[in-house]
Amino acid sequence: MSPPTASRARAMAAFGVALQCLMLGALIAGALTGRAALSQAAAVLALLWLGTQWTRLIPLARLFAALAAAGALLLVPLLPGAGPKLATALVQGTGFAALMMVLGLLRQPVKRAEVTRRAAAYLLSEPPRRRYGAMLAGAQFMALMFNVGIIAMIGDLTRTAHGPDPGRDPARRAMVMAAMRGAALVTIWSPLSLGFAIVTTGVPAIEPLQLVAVAAGFTLLLLGLLGLWPMLPAEARIPAAAGPAATGSARALASMLGASALLLALTLGLHALSGLSFTLAAVIVLPAFSLGWLLLEPARGQSLGQRLGGALLATADLRSESALFLSANVIGAALSLAIQASPLWPVISGAGFASLPALLACLAAIPLAAALYLPNSVMVVLAAQIFGPTLLGQEHPLALGLTLCIGWAVAICVNPISAMSLIAGRLCDVPPARIAHAWNRKQALAILALAALLVSLVYACGG
Repeated sequence: MSPPTASRARAMAAFGVALQCLMLGALIAGALTGRAALSQAAAVLALLWLGTQWTRLIPLARLFAALAAAGALLLVPLLPGAGPKLATALVQGTGFAALMMVLGLLRQPVKRAEVTRRAAAYLLSEPPRRRYGAMLAGAQFMALMFNVGIIAMIGDLTRTAHGPDPGRDPARRAMVMAAMRGAALVTIWSPLSLGFAIVTTGVPAIEPLQLVAVAAGFTLLLLGLLGLWPMLPAEARIPAAAGPAATGSARALASMLGASALLLALTLGLHALSGLSFTLAAVIVLPAFSLGWLLLEPARGQSLGQRLGGALLATADLRSESALFLSANVIGAALSLAIQASPLWPVISGAGFASLPALLACLAAIPLAAALYLPNSVMVVLAAQIFGPTLLGQEHPLALGLTLCIGWAVAICVNPISAMSLIAGRLCDVPPARIAHAWNRKQALAILALAALLVSLVYACGG
């Protein structure tokens, strides 16, 4: 890269960071003051930022952005009142995009911390028969801070312990799969996950803390069962005689779990005290938590300003995901408005659809659509926006919330184009479709069967 080109790239990156910071500031200020104009300004800034990132977005993100724009332009002149509702969806989508940005901000300092690697390595030192379960549980809680980065970290740690072709090592593959599945399971209950944010936003009658409690209990049950029965093919199982894949520190693991618990407690506390949505609570807490991490971490020859600059640049790491989720929220709102204007709406919103079969059909449809390469965000956003205001969402919000959250987590595992499937496929040296459709199929069916029992029980209890 020539000096002028490099200088221009740095200037564009700095401009993008400035737009993101302004957008986050406007979004947070709008939420704290209740001024809609600030939230709307944040949405405009988000669109400007995505415009500067257009050439760096993946094709799917550009397609969804174009579909969102086309849908809005088509509906506004056709349906009275569509404009304000689509504007609201855009502001909500901006909140989802902001969550992706601040997750990138946190991931940067956590990624280079020695304590993180030592904590993950400790899980890899467990005996073969306990190693998968330990990694499944540990990765779930570490993913609160590290998100999908936990999968790549486990891949890196296990690569150093094997020969020239680590991608085909069964023990390494098992650990990568445990990390992937643990990171997916945390989305069932974590208020820091995007799926949870979409569900609690789209189903107004839901009690978020109740959803967290029930979903976390269900996830703990899954961790116990799946830890004992990994349901992996022979090519991705740990040999009984396998030695430790790495050595780490129990104290480091305890520190990481404590940091994850603190992050979760701060988010829950801010939500409870302020009444802000979990999305906005996380958007406020995560930057503050990241700054605290930067202040406490060793300098390693870099000033605080340099480390902060690197972390701010990382807010653009998930640019495509930000564009996808923002666009998906607008697309979901557009489809929801179209359905509400159709003859189907009286049927969907009536008592006939406020039924257990409708919930179970939705539970199955979300992973099925994902397995057919449709991003899970589209189905979950659409289901939340359609069923949230109906009799089903009003009378059985907890059952609907569990359906969508669990469906989201399973969809991540069976979607060949999800970030987790793509990363796991690369590290395991197999096509992502094989990860999604073959290696994760049995686990997905088992989770769906247990989820059907849970949803049926909650529905019968009136939740």
